[in-house]
Amino acid sequence: MERISMNAEMRTPGKGDAGRMRDAGRVPAVLYGRKVKPLAISVERYELEHVVKTKAGMNVMIDLSIKGGDSGLAFIRDYQADPFRRDFTHVDFQAISLDEKILVEVPIELTGAAVGVKEGGVVVQSRRVLEVRSLPNNIPDKISIDITELKIGDGIHADEIALPEGVEFPHVVNYPIVAVVPPAKEEVAAVAAPVEGVPVEGAVPAEGAAPAAAAVPAPGAAEEKGKEKGKEKA
Repeated sequence: MERISMNAEMRTPGKGDAGRMRDAGRVPAVLYGRKVKPLAISVERYELEHVVKTKAGMNVMIDLSIKGGDSGLAFIRDYQADPFRRDFTHVDFQAISLDEKILVEVPIELTGAAVGVKEGGVVVQSRRVLEVRSLPNNIPDKISIDITELKIGDGIHADEIALPEGVEFPHVVNYPIVAVVPPAKEEVAAVAAPVEGVPVEGAVPAEGAAPAAAAVPAPGAAEEKGKEKGKEKA
C-alpha cells in the first residue's frame, strides 16, 4: 500500500461550519479508531484530491499531521461527494496501526482471453472489488485473476482466488466473481398459425386455389339496417 503525508487542522463543529470550510477550500472530516477518540478536523481540498489520485486510489496510508492535535497513520474509510461537481464534501479517516490487520476493498483485474469466449460465450464479471483483510503494508494495489482457462459454464468464486501472502478472504459466505456464460438466444417472434378456412389478410392465394369468398351479411341484417335509417329520418 502506498504511503503519503497530509496536513490537517482541528475544527469546531457547529451550524454553518461545513459551508464555511468548503468556501475556504477545505473539506470537513472526522478521525476515529479503536484506540482514538473521534476528532473533528479539516483537510485542504486539493491536497486530498492529490492523495486519492495515486495508483492506489483510496487504498493509501496517510501520515496525518494534525495542527493542534495528535498525528498518526490513517486510512480513508468513507467519504461524501457533491453529486454534480464530484467534489469531496466530507471524509472519514480511520486511525490504523502497522501491526493490526484492517478490512479493505481491492480492485479486481481480469487477465487473459477466456477459452469460452472463442466458443461463443460471454464473460460476466459479478464483482469489481474484493474485500480482504491484511496488515496495511501488505495490502495490494489490485488483485489479478487469470480467466484464460474458463470454458462456457465455468466460473471463479472469491475463495478460489490466489491472494498474496499475508492477505486473507475474511467472509464465511462465498460469492462468484466472474463466469463465462452461453450467448443469449435471439428472440423469435411468434407467428399465429392460420385457422382452416379463414384467409390470412394480405396473403396471396396459391395457384389454382379458389378465391376467398366475399363476406355475406347475416339473414335479416339488411332489413334491420333499413329500420334504423327510418328511425333516424323520423
